[in-house]
Amino acid sequence: MIIEKTYGLDDHNGVFEIPIYRLNNEDFETELDNYITKQIPFTKEELTRMSGKKNAYENMFQELKSINDYNWKFNEIVGWLTLHLNHEVVFGEIFLKDAKRINKNSSKKINFHDCGFKIRFDQNLSNKEIFDQISEKIDELSKSKLLKKRHIDKLKYETIGPFIDWKKLYSFLNN
Repeated sequence: MIIEKTYGLDDHNGVFEIPIYRLNNEDFETELDNYITKQIPFTKEELTRMSGKKNAYENMFQELKSINDYNWKFNEIVGWLTLHLNHEVVFGEIFLKDAKRINKNSSKKINFHDCGFKIRFDQNLSNKEIFDQISEKIDELSKSKLLKKRHIDKLKYETIGPFIDWKKLYSFLNN
């Protein structure tokens, strides 16, 4: 078995892999709608007049949308934020597509980019305090110059994270 080495960490210390998207789902839908609108060569009134149908524009719009639409959740990922617990430190590593400009047709590979944050693992903190500390670092990272135009999808982390016994997990991974 090959374990990918990154910032000196082994994959078995990985706790979470959080997707980073080119843009959030709402912005994706807006971008798609704008693209489709530009593809229709007629105004709503012109299509209604030419076809004799009130909903001709909407029908054409929906047909073009079904042709051009794809699943945002799996196709707009441009990177990952991985969380590791290792030797009294929580690491947040950033993996991103290796491109200066990332658009919806980008086919670049995802590679290690940066150690986004390090937090000293304090056994005296409660599990909630540990979770909150990691969440705060993720929020800071999402506002950084590197990721400010990207969307870090924290939904799974925020759903599961509060129920994790971070101290037991730390002991298990580091013994």
